[in-house]
Amino acid sequence: MADLEAKLKEAQGARYRVVATDGAFSMDGTVAQLDKICALAEKYDALVMVDDAHCTGVIGKTGRGSTEYCNVLGQVDIVTSTLGKALGGASGGFTTGRREIIELLRQRSRPYLFSNTVSSIVVKASLTVMDMLTSSTELRDKVEANTIRFRKGMTEAGFDIKPGDHPIVPIMLYNAKLSQDVARDLYAEGIYVIGFFYPVVGKGLARIRCQMSAGHEFSHIDKAIEAFTKIGKKYDILNKSKDEIIAKYGE
Repeated sequence: MADLEAKLKEAQGARYRVVATDGAFSMDGTVAQLDKICALAEKYDALVMVDDAHCTGVIGKTGRGSTEYCNVLGQVDIVTSTLGKALGGASGGFTTGRREIIELLRQRSRPYLFSNTVSSIVVKASLTVMDMLTSSTELRDKVEANTIRFRKGMTEAGFDIKPGDHPIVPIMLYNAKLSQDVARDLYAEGIYVIGFFYPVVGKGLARIRCQMSAGHEFSHIDKAIEAFTKIGKKYDILNKSKDEIIAKYGE
């Protein structure tokens, strides 16, 4: 936040300033500190834009994303998100925000003016999901319960995971080859995951990124934890620190 404030001070002579951030960062599952960002934006008369692709429908008490999670509903000027994840799993996206900004985008945004429209079936599916999220928090609550169970089970098993409560759960392995080997062995156990390594993430920060879903039952979660634990024992990475894993496998 100190760096952001310094940048806002430097740009005070600009006519418009926009603070742009992800609502949650996809590789770590870390939610942006929107309450602090909005406070600084108000102090320095800047706009705030949030990309909520990894938050819409899954965090916040009613699934309204990071703005609800951080108690800043109505304070963010522009929110972009996707229809391709929680809202139907298909394609397309949307921008919402202050009326004046949306009216300007309709006239000046090239992707809006010169792109094919989102297919009607995607629009209908996404609107139906929005109605479901508005009428009940059952699916959102299920994602949360699955997330809590998986995070708790994986931590107790001895894995190094990024702290938080987002449905994205990074299992830190630190070595690129190790992430691929573990993912391959998990596939043989019936668990499909992807290992991420440089340049998708920083050097020495290889991981397997797991994502919880309302489509998972507790039996699925427990099966995944059991499989991870089996493979973790095979590679001797349970209850090991970052330095110990790197010492054994390298970065």
